[in-house]
Amino acid sequence: MRIKIFIRTFTSVEDAEMFNSVLHTKWSILIKGIKGARFRLVVDKDKPHQSTVVWEFENEKIQKDIEKIIAEEIVRFTKALPNKEIHFQGEVELDFTST
Repeated sequence: MRIKIFIRTFTSVEDAEMFNSVLHTKWSILIKGIKGARFRLVVDKDKPHQSTVVWEFENEKIQKDIEKIIAEEIVRFTKALPNKEIHFQGEVELDFTST
């Protein structure tokens, strides 16, 4: 499994909320029919000007397919709402579940 995390810090809470509302409305439609990808939006109430997205991909091909959608669809919203982006990606090496 591959993970990619996008952390975006916006100049205002309103910009972050506007971007997150786009994610709420667009992603379910954009990934409909694509199997092997999981999208999670994480919002920290102590940092409401940030938006964190965690993607999980079954393999690199699915990741590339999703990244193509990001480049075509979501990038225009990040250009309209100035933000600082940090990305992290990698293969899952350990995965524990508490019992």
